[in-house]
Amino acid sequence: MKKILVTGGAGFIGANLTQRLIELNHKVLVVDSLKTIGGIPYINPRSKFLKGDITKKDIFNKIKKWKPEIIYHLAAQSGGESSYDDPKYDYLSNGYGTYMMASLAKEIKVKKFIYTSSVAVYGSCKNKVTENAKINPDSLYGVSKYIGEMFIKQILHPEKIKTIIFRLSNTFGPGEDLLFLKKGMVKIYSSYVWKKKPIIVKGSLNRLRNINYIDDCVNILILSLNNKKLNKNEIFNLCSDKLIKVKDLINKILKTQNLKKYSIVVKKSTKGDSFNFNSSNKYLKKKFNNYRFLSLDYGLKKYFDWINKIPPSVYSLKNYHPFKK
Repeated sequence: MKKILVTGGAGFIGANLTQRLIELNHKVLVVDSLKTIGGIPYINPRSKFLKGDITKKDIFNKIKKWKPEIIYHLAAQSGGESSYDDPKYDYLSNGYGTYMMASLAKEIKVKKFIYTSSVAVYGSCKNKVTENAKINPDSLYGVSKYIGEMFIKQILHPEKIKTIIFRLSNTFGPGEDLLFLKKGMVKIYSSYVWKKKPIIVKGSLNRLRNINYIDDCVNILILSLNNKKLNKNEIFNLCSDKLIKVKDLINKILKTQNLKKYSIVVKKSTKGDSFNFNSSNKYLKKKFNNYRFLSLDYGLKKYFDWINKIPPSVYSLKNYHPFKK
């Protein structure tokens, strides 16, 4: 049993991670402002919960008093399009927030610091990119996530603390807020189908993406706890390594619902949107025993098993979180 802090632990990925950690009998402190935009906020009743902003000193001091051994730092403004709604908040959450958590980790001498960054740090990639590729973000979001990486390097690399940075690609699954349409490509298109409305696509149908199902993301995060193959400071692309065009992704979503014809409306792309994300997971597979990612078809089936239980007329999804009893 370990004492583990999960910042952003009430958000989409954070809630899934917290659930798994608790099932593995770890003691978990969740710190979350509950301003999540990507997921349905969910506070695990078996966790210790602290509501607050990780950039605030009072929250810093309360975490310090609890003294976690491991930190999973997931708290973030997590949308590329949303980063332009409030650039200051994006920077403070992703940049300064990571500075605060890295400083905390150094002060209390945690054993391991695990940070979820994004493939957005690379910007648009025509060719497959490794972790050593040039950093060239297209969006404010990509910039702020990379600032977080730099704070980790400056503050924690000189210490004995092990650090792991995961650059995540698009991740989807049960627990996302289907009513928020500014984040999550799979979620957005699936939401239009759920509501029986035309699918609005902001940008080219020929854009390319790597897509992750939530279980794979959480599995890798969990496996990083005790993975003996990892070096002191690691960076990984956490992605399925299989490319799919937007138009083919939509076709797979429609196929999941047995829909052959559907209205699709193409509009101009959003600010900071990358045309291609094309990341290699070769290094991750080397270090994680050739981990096999779930297929997109499987993930979409599991996703719609959950979505189809929710009435399309609802105005809030707070009662439909997959972990809610």
